[in-house]
Amino acid sequence: MPAERSATAQPTGRFQPPDVRRRQILDATAGLLLDDGYEALTVSKVAARAGVAKGTVYLYFDSKQELLAALQAEMWDRMLQQPAALLAQPGLTWTERLDGLVAAWIAAEQDHHELYHRLFHEPGGAAGEEPMTAARDLLVTLLAEGHRAGEFDVPDPELTADFLTHAYTGPCHHTKTGADITTAVQALFRRVVAAHPTGHA
Repeated sequence: MPAERSATAQPTGRFQPPDVRRRQILDATAGLLLDDGYEALTVSKVAARAGVAKGTVYLYFDSKQELLAALQAEMWDRMLQQPAALLAQPGLTWTERLDGLVAAWIAAEQDHHELYHRLFHEPGGAAGEEPMTAARDLLVTLLAEGHRAGEFDVPDPELTADFLTHAYTGPCHHTKTGADITTAVQALFRRVVAAHPTGHA
């Protein structure tokens, strides 16, 4: 009987594929971060929660900071993929693309509100600046193209993007999770860029 059970068992432990193992480690990190905060987070605790040896964690991540940076990168990927697709999609006005960026940013943050707060607004969660830079750069590109098309009045896309990035974070972090703030923030962005859609791009 024991041999029969062994033959039909699903791959677990050391037999997990690398992508599954990496996901388990990151999920364990996120869970510990939510439960205990940054200061209590250790690679040993991550390994125990993921059900792997400590050395296995180090095969994927060199340090606690690398674990956090990977989670931050995933958070920013959620905020980049959809807006980037909108940027390349024909037939949309630049205002529609801007609205889509705002909606994607807010959804990504609110769907993972507590983790977002732990990763970006608590001591120790300052690693992984590159994804944030990429998100801001995407907004700069959108503003510059909208201005070039005559749909936005944004002579300085860099400065405007800096302002809007901070304007976005305020409502997100000081509004109860689940509150519908998307329309209000979209309207704020439109006013700042003096959006005047002139038909489809």
